Amino acid sequence: MSKLVEITNMTKSFGKKVILKDVDIEINERDSIALVGHNGCGKSTLLKIICGLTSVSRGNIKYYKNVKFNYVPERFPKISITPQQYILRTALIEGLAKDEINKKSYELFREFFMENIISTPIKYLSKGSIQKVNVIQALITKPDILLLDEPLSGQDVDSQKVFIELVHKLINDGVAIVMSCHEEILINALSNVVYEVKEKNIQRRSALEKVNRNYDVLVFKENASLNEKYKNINESIRKVDNNGNEIKLFVSEDNSNTVLKEMINYGYKLRRMYNENF
Repeated sequence: MSKLVEITNMTKSFGKKVILKDVDIEINERDSIALVGHNGCGKSTLLKIICGLTSVSRGNIKYYKNVKFNYVPERFPKISITPQQYILRTALIEGLAKDEINKKSYELFREFFMENIISTPIKYLSKGSIQKVNVIQALITKPDILLLDEPLSGQDVDSQKVFIELVHKLINDGVAIVMSCHEEILINALSNVVYEVKEKNIQRRSALEKVNRNYDVLVFKENASLNEKYKNINESIRKVDNNGNEIKLFVSEDNSNTVLKEMINYGYKLRRMYNENF
């Protein structure tokens, strides 16, 4: 994989307050990096440093090409224009043709279940809908690095699934992802590297170690007429509990989306989903 950005021995201060100290991190094509840690620990600041929105107090940042960044900030202003108008204007700045913008934006609005509110001023939308506009503006063009600051904030479960699927496509297409988040479902679904921002520095831990301990539990309504079709995908299932009314499938987190889709295709109805250690 080609290296895109390398940060070495970086320190960031605001006045006398040190936010990050002696940080080293590199970003390569197809990396999907999660930044975790408590609020105010410096995750958002690190995202801004990576794309040059804020300067460093000490250290070096090296870009290995003219890197194109798309950025989803944590907070999006409640402006008076509509989602449709906003996406059109930002995409025109990116250099897209109007017909292409209309086509791409319509597809994204539809996928995020926003067709009925694209003409409503953004300031009147819910927090989750505003965040969807925030995400769509970052997905309308392909970047080298997509920066995400709490991208699922306020979003409904169906929109979260759409978001994860779209980001997976970008990663497969060579895009690097760096995201600040706290949702386990997002970390487990997307990240191959996890950094914990702690005591003004970052500590790398393996996302794969977490996957080996944690499992998604998919609970479906039993259907005798389907004749235990879930056994056809048994290789992805770590454990099965069947009490006659419900089927609980314990699935490693990197396979849960695939299993969920196959079960629904077979005709099973999902009742609930949660995460469990065993």
